[in-house]
Amino acid sequence: MILRRLAQHLREQNWTAISIEFVLLVAGVFLGIQVANWNESRNEAERARQNLERIAVDLRSDREALERRVVFWGEVAEHGRAAIRYAETGELREGSAWKTLLSFYQASQLFPYVPMDTTYQELVSAGEIGLFSSAELRTALADYYVRGAGPAANFLFRTEPEYRRLVRGLTPAPAASWVWRACHRMPGIDEQELLECESPIPEVDAQAVLDVYLEDPQMLRELRFWITNLEVMTGLIINHQGSAERLAGQINEALNP
Repeated sequence: MILRRLAQHLREQNWTAISIEFVLLVAGVFLGIQVANWNESRNEAERARQNLERIAVDLRSDREALERRVVFWGEVAEHGRAAIRYAETGELREGSAWKTLLSFYQASQLFPYVPMDTTYQELVSAGEIGLFSSAELRTALADYYVRGAGPAANFLFRTEPEYRRLVRGLTPAPAASWVWRACHRMPGIDEQELLECESPIPEVDAQAVLDVYLEDPQMLRELRFWITNLEVMTGLIINHQGSAERLAGQINEALNP
């Protein structure tokens, strides 16, 4: 419409009308661009919020997984220390050969930590991390998912210790089967529990297994090495918990300014 009127005014050489129509045309184009930019900014802000909400869900799952690992690894390490005490001093756990045998076995348990970083990795791959306007938040996300203790803990927890192979190779099948039936539980996909349980064998038989353990020249050395590494890894997990709590606070502030 404006272009048609502008052409008419040009034919009539109506310069005043031409100037007005030209200004209206430029203003219309400018306003159209501004509205398009505003809509795009609004869409990007909404996408950023949705992505941040998804990261918050991932982070909540991660924090729960970390807490489960801290509890589980603490129990595994305690079993390991009880086994080391017996190997070094002859002190049975609670005066029981079976409970000491159980500690040797439970000290070999694994519960790998796999960070819940699906959303973050998707955003990096799609080049959408820049949707988050806060440089501080972008840095915090990278610190947690890339440079933090989580990736290191993930690598270490995937390493199977030699001690695990040794102790399980020397444990009689009936005792090992009993551990899995009565002394260990997996209530969920990402859950493990170590349980106290009655002995399936006489104390004299349990003592015989302990003697076999200590006859292996590598057993104590590998047990010490594993428990030391486990304590280091647990420290990493605890540090990562702190990072998760701080990041959760930053995300909450971004979502609820």
